[in-house]
Amino acid sequence: MLSRYDSVSEWFWKSDLCERLRGTKPSKPSNVLSLLFSAHDEVRLHTPMIGWLLDPKGDHGLGIEPLMRFLERLGAPIPDACANQSVSVWRERYFPGYGRVDLIIEYQGHAIVIENKLYAADQEAQLSRYQQVLDELICPESGSLYYLTIDGSEPSDVSCAAPEGLQGDHRAPDYHCISYRSDILGWLVELISEVSEDNSRVRVSLEQYLEIVMEVTGMHSRKDAMEELDQTGLMEHIQQNPEDTAVLARLTRSVHFLHAKLLEGLVNAVQEGLKSELSLEPVENVARKDRLDWGVYEAWARGKTAKGTLLFRVQGISEPALRSVHLVIGLDAADMFWVGLGHFVDGEHQENVVSGDRFGGIPGHNSNQWWLSWVTINELDPAAFDGADGVGRLALDQNSAELVERVLGLCRQYLAILAKEA
Repeated sequence: MLSRYDSVSEWFWKSDLCERLRGTKPSKPSNVLSLLFSAHDEVRLHTPMIGWLLDPKGDHGLGIEPLMRFLERLGAPIPDACANQSVSVWRERYFPGYGRVDLIIEYQGHAIVIENKLYAADQEAQLSRYQQVLDELICPESGSLYYLTIDGSEPSDVSCAAPEGLQGDHRAPDYHCISYRSDILGWLVELISEVSEDNSRVRVSLEQYLEIVMEVTGMHSRKDAMEELDQTGLMEHIQQNPEDTAVLARLTRSVHFLHAKLLEGLVNAVQEGLKSELSLEPVENVARKDRLDWGVYEAWARGKTAKGTLLFRVQGISEPALRSVHLVIGLDAADMFWVGLGHFVDGEHQENVVSGDRFGGIPGHNSNQWWLSWVTINELDPAAFDGADGVGRLALDQNSAELVERVLGLCRQYLAILAKEA
């Protein structure tokens, strides 16, 4: 079919396939959980739901089966099948001086602590403190620490650092990474397959929670995928025009490249806008792998949450404790697209020596052991191409200019506060 046109794009935009895609409206069944909670709400949705299922005494009526299947996936010791009453599950359990632990499971001399991270940033020495909870307060003989994220990514250095005052006597956290994309999703699919049709209340709850996990991990159910394929007629088109598979493959690559180019254009425009700020000096990252460049942009376009930053030294500050402060623009799995302030010496990240409270008046301000302040730019989801916060909307100059100005405005707020220390 392509031979009748001069280019891939000309063929596609004039094709019946394109018209069907334009008319496709993916169906999304009603979901009570999504009405009540944000899909990314780990505190009110994900931790309670997982904890409920793991508790053999929960009113789901599934007994110890969900816990046993979960532990099998983790490779953890399995309790006796009749051990319902000897299993204790805590959600958001608070330990003074150590923090609030998302999930704890205790059974027959074993203990498991799970730190549940969707998009929230790591806290200071968080995993180190939870290792202390395991070792000193719960189960010194047989305890395991798990770090649960969307894709099984590693915790930050911030989370694994020694708690304040224990730098010389610190046991590094012995953790295992698990993911929603593999472990939680697979576990839910197994459970649903075992729940009888008669237990409709629990089955519906599991199915609706599975839909939400699929949403946050960027996946779709087979049913939804087949319905969309039927609407588009893509299978029939390829069956009738097999030579178009190469065309569609090139088109898919081009969408990824466009996604990456739009992210690159956004960051480049911010860099250009910062050139007028005379107090800023661009700095090369010592850790080259963390540089914000084309490889990072393309990774996001292909669904991989790569980490990258740009550094700018803030000059002219007289306060000694702030002389190493840098303005940072970054992309990472925890905070998506963000702007912040941190201490760097010769391009190496340093711990804070002063409080970030002076930046508390900036909307969205966060602070921890490693960052004076950072703010997530919620108007953009760098992993999404379509939608109200997708990267594709940046193809329109007005949308791009508005987001660039949002980022520049935040940078100027930081610089104005720092200028008071000059």
